[in-house]
Amino acid sequence: MGPAEVYKFGGASVKDAAAIRNVADILRKPTPRPLAIVISAMGKTTNSLEEIIRAHYSQPDLLPCPGQKLKDYHEEIALPYLVKMPVR
Repeated sequence: MGPAEVYKFGGASVKDAAAIRNVADILRKPTPRPLAIVISAMGKTTNSLEEIIRAHYSQPDLLPCPGQKLKDYHEEIALPYLVKMPVR
């Protein structure tokens, strides 16, 4: 076995559920070497975080929940795949 092969996914390659499924399909394929997997921000997440920070410093009083749009984006992608567990 040789050194690990590095696979990095981010941005458009993990922007939505279909893209994430594609990444999973890629990772299921056998490889001759061990893999090191790096997954960075989804879609335009980095841009959104930069906007939140800029907005916070320019108008901090106008942002009761600056991350709501980003939270909604991630929930929209994840919720259909989450298993509903009974509350105990």
